Amino acid sequence: MSAHSCVLSNLGNPLLNGLGLGLNGTEDGQVRLQTDMFPCCAGDGRAWDPSRSGVRSCTLQSRLTRVQRLYAQYRKVWPQATRVPHQVPAPFSSLILQEVAAVLKRDKASTQIAFTGQKNMPSLAWSKALSALWRFGVEARVLNLMRMDNKDLAHFTRDHEGPLALFVEQIDKLWDPMHAEALEHLVQRAYNADSFLWLEFMQEQAAEPENMDDGSVRSEISRRINRKRKSQHPFELLSRDCISRLQSMSGQSLKSPSGAS
Repeated sequence: MSAHSCVLSNLGNPLLNGLGLGLNGTEDGQVRLQTDMFPCCAGDGRAWDPSRSGVRSCTLQSRLTRVQRLYAQYRKVWPQATRVPHQVPAPFSSLILQEVAAVLKRDKASTQIAFTGQKNMPSLAWSKALSALWRFGVEARVLNLMRMDNKDLAHFTRDHEGPLALFVEQIDKLWDPMHAEALEHLVQRAYNADSFLWLEFMQEQAAEPENMDDGSVRSEISRRINRKRKSQHPFELLSRDCISRLQSMSGQSLKSPSGAS
């Protein structure tokens, strides 16, 4: 890269590694521009264009603002996290960039579905959202299903002009109607809007409460219900309409281990 070139023109190249290329993190968890990567405007997003005898502007500041909002949300959802979304090892960074680029270019299905057992730590959804926002200039939103409220869901599914990438982590406890209905609502919105969608499922791994073990018939029934809930595959807890939409969007035949779809 030339010392006089602006990195913004190259951010859309997934082979150029580094999720936060051109960004600097600060000790207080904020994110700033690495101004020497933007020599034409020193990170201002505006520069004098002699050929037009006027000021030329770009998307630099709008991208930075959206990244800063993403980081503010990240710190709110995961206040105990020791890393920020752009801090991933180089091999993971390269894989994330190539995956997100392939989905955004429609070389891969618009909906990606994954499973995880990491319950109490942030997922790579935040890093993928950062790559969509910063590297590819696509509006991206992240929702933690276990820590959301109605306001979060409304913000997540609001209309947007242009491409929209949605990332949902910590999809769990779908036996709870609130969580199941929220997921089905956002899947329908993504389906109707032809949005890009990443879903990360997990099954409940909570321990049984100690007060359930008192030897009574009621306690035994409660334990059986609790075990059944935790053993159910997420696809068994979603409606047929929702599964049908997910199959259409992901290009996969979605079946639980028990054969239900």
